[in-house]
Amino acid sequence: MASPLTVYKLTVLYLLDRAGEALSQSLISSFLLEKGYANLISLMQTYEEMAANGLITAEDREGTAFLTVTDEGRESLRFFRSELSEAIRKEADAFLKENGLRLARERELAGDYYKRSESDYIAHMAVMENSLPVFEIN
Repeated sequence: MASPLTVYKLTVLYLLDRAGEALSQSLISSFLLEKGYANLISLMQTYEEMAANGLITAEDREGTAFLTVTDEGRESLRFFRSELSEAIRKEADAFLKENGLRLARERELAGDYYKRSESDYIAHMAVMENSLPVFEIN
């Protein structure tokens, strides 16, 4: 039987792999916390360790951390997938399906602002598709 830390990591990798795109750290955390698979402190340590080991990458978008699985992470998931129970995989798949619209909204629009001078700001908005901007305006 896998240790709780291993289950956290494999579940994160599984969610990211199945989604096929970056997911917000808060969305992944909500799944793991709501299902009782992790506590917040352990989960934050897990994200840091996974990033340090090259299993995931984190990108800040508008103050929200988005996680992406790396090739090393996919390889680890493939190798240790049997350590993640079928029940957890089914719950993760159902969670992704239930939150499909929320996932799409997280990925399709991005906005931020930057201070240009003492009294000027630049607002930046982008429409994203497959994590790439298809339209941007400042």
